[in-house]
Amino acid sequence: MSLLPSLPRRASTWSLSSTSQPATPLAGPRTIIANSETLFEPQTLFRNTEKVLISQGCRVRRGYAPFTKADALLVISKREYGEEAAIFIVAPPTTEKAAAILYSIPIVPGFKHRLEQTPPSPSNSFFQQSAKPHITLYLSCEDLKLELRISASQSAKVQKLMAELRRQNDVAAHSPVPRSLSHSWLGLYAIQPPKENDDVDDLTSPPVKTPSTMTPSTSTTLTVDTPVLSATSKEAEPSEEEERYPDPYLPTFSRTEFLRKRLFARQDRWSRRQEIKIRIATYNVNDKIPPEGTLELAPLVGKGEEDILVFGFQEADLRRQSLLISQGNSRAEGWESALLAGLGSKAGEFEKLVMTQYVGVMMIILVRKTLKEAITRVETSERGIGLLGFGGVAVRLKVHDTTLCFVDAHMAAFATALDRRRSDYQVLKTGLTFPRPNEADLTAAYEEFLPEAKEKLLSQEDSHILFWLGDLNYRIELPDEEVKKLVEEKKWEDMLAKDQLRADIVSEQSFAGFSEAEINFPPTFKFVHGSTTHDLKRAPAYTDRILYNHPENKYTEPSSFGLTCEEYTSHDILWSDHRPVTATFKAEVRVVDESSRGVELASVMKELDKLEEVYRPSLEIQGTSLEFGDVRYGQPVEREIKLRNVGRVPATYNFKPPSSDKPICKPFIWPFPATAVVEPGQDMSLKVVIDVDEVWSSRLTSGAEDINDVLVLQITGGKDTFITIQANYLPSIVSLPLHVLSILPSPIRQVHLTDRKVLARPLAPSATNGEAPAKPVRDLWRLLEYLMANGKGIEGLWVNKGDVRTVIQCLDGGAELPEDEPKVISLALLHLLAALPTPLLPTSHHTSCLTAADRDAAFAVLEGVPQINTNVLIGLMSVIRLCSTPEELPEVADLRIENLQDRAEVKADQDIQNLKTENSEDKSGDGPPEGTVEKVEETKAEMTEKPSGLPNPPSSAVDEDDDDDEATLELISLTHSQDKPVPEIGENATKPKLQSDEPIKLASPPKKGSSISANHNEAISAEPKTPPSTSANLPDLNTIASKESTEELVDALCPAVFGQTAVIAAVKDKRRRFIRLLLEG
Repeated sequence: MSLLPSLPRRASTWSLSSTSQPATPLAGPRTIIANSETLFEPQTLFRNTEKVLISQGCRVRRGYAPFTKADALLVISKREYGEEAAIFIVAPPTTEKAAAILYSIPIVPGFKHRLEQTPPSPSNSFFQQSAKPHITLYLSCEDLKLELRISASQSAKVQKLMAELRRQNDVAAHSPVPRSLSHSWLGLYAIQPPKENDDVDDLTSPPVKTPSTMTPSTSTTLTVDTPVLSATSKEAEPSEEEERYPDPYLPTFSRTEFLRKRLFARQDRWSRRQEIKIRIATYNVNDKIPPEGTLELAPLVGKGEEDILVFGFQEADLRRQSLLISQGNSRAEGWESALLAGLGSKAGEFEKLVMTQYVGVMMIILVRKTLKEAITRVETSERGIGLLGFGGVAVRLKVHDTTLCFVDAHMAAFATALDRRRSDYQVLKTGLTFPRPNEADLTAAYEEFLPEAKEKLLSQEDSHILFWLGDLNYRIELPDEEVKKLVEEKKWEDMLAKDQLRADIVSEQSFAGFSEAEINFPPTFKFVHGSTTHDLKRAPAYTDRILYNHPENKYTEPSSFGLTCEEYTSHDILWSDHRPVTATFKAEVRVVDESSRGVELASVMKELDKLEEVYRPSLEIQGTSLEFGDVRYGQPVEREIKLRNVGRVPATYNFKPPSSDKPICKPFIWPFPATAVVEPGQDMSLKVVIDVDEVWSSRLTSGAEDINDVLVLQITGGKDTFITIQANYLPSIVSLPLHVLSILPSPIRQVHLTDRKVLARPLAPSATNGEAPAKPVRDLWRLLEYLMANGKGIEGLWVNKGDVRTVIQCLDGGAELPEDEPKVISLALLHLLAALPTPLLPTSHHTSCLTAADRDAAFAVLEGVPQINTNVLIGLMSVIRLCSTPEELPEVADLRIENLQDRAEVKADQDIQNLKTENSEDKSGDGPPEGTVEKVEETKAEMTEKPSGLPNPPSSAVDEDDDDDEATLELISLTHSQDKPVPEIGENATKPKLQSDEPIKLASPPKKGSSISANHNEAISAEPKTPPSTSANLPDLNTIASKESTEELVDALCPAVFGQTAVIAAVKDKRRRFIRLLLEG
């Protein structure tokens, strides 16, 4: 097939069966795409973990930019700890471009919304009205402020939206997730702010100033839906080119129809014409039976020159019993014998093909024996009319590849029964049907008249040539006297001018489309029996007729059959009051060359295949192999795929999931838009984003998951394309367990993947106390040291907002922390603690902390908490208190571990002396109880023992200020762990060596069972209510409150201590009290 011409675009069609994610019913809001009747499903833009709750059409702008048509979508995302909500401003797809996300606003503490309604101007003058009534919704969060203008007619839907926004505001206010960790899923959806040439609202509207301050809305709620775009284009009539090259993917396209049409358009290549002659006779015999051996029917049957002889009889059996039950074929056989006898010597050349009868209406067809092999599909049909034996019979047959149909009818009599005759015609036309052939043996493309609807039967008009014959009983539309006068004068033309049948054919009230040869014989009714004289007791008429027609055929031209009537006359056979009428026809039937037809059919099928390929939706895709390079935690990386529709029809694409129960891609990857329609010739950009959150960061870091993936882009009705995603995730400490962080031999990015997998394994319990060895968490201690040195006296240190990703990157790579950024450092510290896979305070201790009423009870809760958790928790609380004190801090060098060894000895002596004093007072001079002295000595030995693995500190490092020593020890437990060194990991792994000039900073507190606090508590167990000693250098909670809001500080610490768990208000208040008690330390 030659190159197909370009066709006009058709309206886009969105396919909802194919899903961009696991198939789910999309029952959410819908929007009508401009200039089409297609419904846009906003849900298709999002992952299956996000749900579009409300869709509100609007016009939106930021600042004083022009308004842009868009949809405001309230989207809910399901998270492990609950739900998070956000508002997406989406530009719906059009025939020129795909959907785009203009803005996204997270609903978090600080999100504000306000509603205003602008009434119409009170002026009665149209030109003085300032604006149409509308609703304005202001949204703001952090630095983004938007103005949404909505039609006033949609107040009901706006009301629902406002109610849901207030509910989501309440949910966000009680969320246990810090802002730095919440709404991380928003990074998966690429933002494309509107440009100057985007769809701008043309409506004139007064400038509305965005309020500088907004508060959460408490106004009455209004509900509005975007005005649905009603502009729909009417479907254009198919052009000549579309008729010639139809779209095989349209619902109205028929493959069989296409093949037939193309095949029969080439019938001259696979067929030839052969002439046949047909003789048709009709005779109302008035219940007469032919005498045995009679030759009087010779004029009726002709001279045997024709190939097909068709005889239609009426009133062949008027016996009463024949109206009720068949009387057999005896009369039919008598007429058959008389017909053959009339052929004389030619009788042996013919044989009966078929006989069919309904009461007195009978048809007998004789065919030449040499032609019988070419006649197939012989089918009959019978139908009665009324109760007097009127009705019709029909025979349908195929001569070579030409279908002929003959109908013999006897219709209502009398001149006044014209309407009845018209009704009889319609009854016989629709009632005389034929069964469908056995389709298992057929090639549908070869059958011109086989309906595609399986339940539809064949009709008379499913033929190339249709003949009607019989006593049709049409009369002359003149008074009887005038008719008789015309008969006497033999003015046949004047009579035919008033013939009812001819008038009906012209007016198409019956026999529309039929033709009749010229009549040159007298009326065939009514004659005196046995004579050639008309019986003028009744008005004569041309009741016996033979008509022919070429039914409508869209595959073959009627003229190609060359049908002509060579003779049309009546005969003086005097057996009845009717005279028989005969007509001789000549026709060119089609003879098929089966081999040639098969070749042409194969050619047409190839043409269809090519047409299907041309019309198959197809996209030219650039970027099927995406390289994302290095991907870091919390930093979205975006790549672009170029799509171009090179086909002739709109191409709908989506992404195919690997299985029905899996999403289309890994949770940290998302293509946008995940489904769209690309019009012919249209270019489109598909963006793929990778954004790793804290949950997947730990899995990728530990090697439990692979960041690489494969997307399957499928085109509806087209081919699938595989898109590979390659990336390298830079490991991060975010969301790694504390025991893994404590045994890292170097910064996480310097640890090989094999070693990270080993480190991620659960540690074996210690043989001594059942707890895994606890090492300092270097990365957290770096942040604490930084805050001790740079965080003193900074207002809002722990309740600030900022971007922690730079700090985390420094920790991951071992780089220096940014200078003069204590607020970001504190936020990063809380971020890391809140992202831990298990809370800093284990879940098993959450219940006991709720009952802590004082400081002692709060610290008692920490008994049984893993040592590494206790070290970090106490260190955090101590640094918070230290940074909040107005007193001067010791130098950071004084806080290093090598300067703390001698301090530990001094402090141990002081604690032992205090213990002895207390015991002596309690015993009133009786001395300590048995075993006390031994325990005290043991405690002293443990406390003064040099930690394993530490170098001997230089004597100059000893600080003589005992008060500062005590404050430092009370601030954080700085005695280095006495646990065994971390075993070597991998072949090349080496144990880090300590240099005498590079002391370790802020080591963790001593191991349980050997720490000062543990022995001290054991020694004074007799006095459980005695609070632990507190340095005068540390501020109390009231001092902290003077620097920062206590409530904000405690709320900021809750996720770091208890993790991301949502609780009721009463439990949350008790958690706050517990943290306050820890801060009082």
